[in-house]
Amino acid sequence: MKKLLVLFFISLLTIYIQAQMTVSGTYVEYKENLTGTGVDKVYLFSTLNNATITYSSSAVSISFYRYTNALGDKEKISDSDISTSSSDNVTTYIISNLQDSRGYLVEENGGTSAPVWIIDYSQHQPVLNSIEAIENEDKCERIKLFINKSDDELTFYGVSGNKKNIPRKYTISYTDQEWDESNRIFKNKVVELKDKEIGTEIIISAPLTNTQFKLEGDQFAEKFDLAKEIISQPYTAIAVEPHIIAEKEERNVPNEMKTENGGSIGGSAPFVVNFSGYSNEPVTAYYTWFIYNKKDLVNPIVRYTDKNIKYTFEQSGDFLVTLEAADHNSVCVDTVSISVKVTVSELQKPPNYFTPDDTPGVNDEFRVAYKSLIKFKCTIFNRWGTKLYQWTDPAKGWDGRYNGKYVNTGVYFYVIEALGSDGVKYKMGGDINILRKR
Repeated sequence: MKKLLVLFFISLLTIYIQAQMTVSGTYVEYKENLTGTGVDKVYLFSTLNNATITYSSSAVSISFYRYTNALGDKEKISDSDISTSSSDNVTTYIISNLQDSRGYLVEENGGTSAPVWIIDYSQHQPVLNSIEAIENEDKCERIKLFINKSDDELTFYGVSGNKKNIPRKYTISYTDQEWDESNRIFKNKVVELKDKEIGTEIIISAPLTNTQFKLEGDQFAEKFDLAKEIISQPYTAIAVEPHIIAEKEERNVPNEMKTENGGSIGGSAPFVVNFSGYSNEPVTAYYTWFIYNKKDLVNPIVRYTDKNIKYTFEQSGDFLVTLEAADHNSVCVDTVSISVKVTVSELQKPPNYFTPDDTPGVNDEFRVAYKSLIKFKCTIFNRWGTKLYQWTDPAKGWDGRYNGKYVNTGVYFYVIEALGSDGVKYKMGGDINILRKR
């Protein structure tokens, strides 16, 4: 009994599959927005010439209908538009002379199939007239593309008369620029806004280069290779986008104390930073630099009008370096900033001995550990007050020589005077022992 039920179910399934309406011709199937309409399929044909619907069934009583707005206005399809062929008790029906914007269905043995909706796309192609770029008050950030097109609705109707729209989707493309930091250049890119439902206008980011805008579509025309396109008049870009590359001139000084800057540019003063300005050219015509102490972001410390600058930071504190870029008419101005941190000063008490001409490369110079000293002077005396050596660069030191010869072992004296980047004055002195094993 169970086997018979399984065979019966399989036979029903086969009849159901065979009883589907299929179409032939050049078409696109639209699958969205069908829920609740009672419509099984929606087909858009490039043309209805030679397009057909095929239906196969073993039913004795069978009729074919089409409707315009709802099943209530259905009309029977003329026998002259239907051809048949039979095989193994199954009759295949081919419906020709299909009409645009109609639902097609079949009734057999008292039941009604879900209809398919047919659209002749050749009668509903969009008409694209023009696309124009319009600048608004925020033209340096965004522009509006005004689109003039006349296209009738693409619609279909459900079995109860509920109207459904099929949205047309278009592609807008144009050339823009983007910043490539790894190569430090602006490079062209093609922007494609695909599958956009477009009314009379669309807002886009202001391009960084002169360009033209192309509108093409719709999505069905593209699939049928019927897509039309329109191109705007040339658009002259005015938007600017500045970028800063900052490179600190590093120095390798063993006795300069290391500093933590939290990822920002900075360190122990004085130090030099080379700032390079980049912006989308030739749209950008002017570069202006401002360096502020963050305690006063109104009045800059310095102002430069070069594309690239070099600046020496001597004062401790937090600084903001701002680059301002502007187009030829200074209509669009944009800025970018980076932070620079200069540490406070520090001078540690020097060691009380060193061993010149004893172990080369190991403790063979008298140096001080420091950071952010902008002025420095250290003087070495012997016990009788004779000045043996003096230097003004805190990165350097005394190698234990006087008049080109190493001095004798013993006690010597140093006096240090220094000024920190934070205005702190240092004055210290003490004795230093020269030791030698040999």
